[in-house]
Amino acid sequence: MTTVMTNRDALSSLTVLDAEDIAAVEWQPVPDCRGVSQKVLWHLGGYTEALLRFDPGATTPGHPHLAAHHHVWVVSGNLTLAGRELTAGAYVHVPPGVEHAYTAGPDGCVVLQMHRPHPPVEAMALLGG
Repeated sequence: MTTVMTNRDALSSLTVLDAEDIAAVEWQPVPDCRGVSQKVLWHLGGYTEALLRFDPGATTPGHPHLAAHHHVWVVSGNLTLAGRELTAGAYVHVPPGVEHAYTAGPDGCVVLQMHRPHPPVEAMALLGG
């Protein structure tokens, strides 16, 4: 099963992944984030929808993205994101330019992360250009 679609496929079809389809997608290590892996569920250009799995205590650097929003939903476990402790069912919107380091709790966690970049014109407006 392929999870990366062409532009034409993405714009002309409905993507449905049931639990078995998602289970079949292999976890891939997230570069430079020891103990963090991902299952990309959908990708188009800079837009990415992925499950992130954190081992207990795993962290990410949380550098700001100047032209992208992140939407994060905690599926299981708990983590600290940008200084806030979150448990399963919590949602966070991380606006462009905000540092957002993740640290998983003692049991690890799984989150659904949606990376939504701005078109260049909108990004420049956000930066005051």
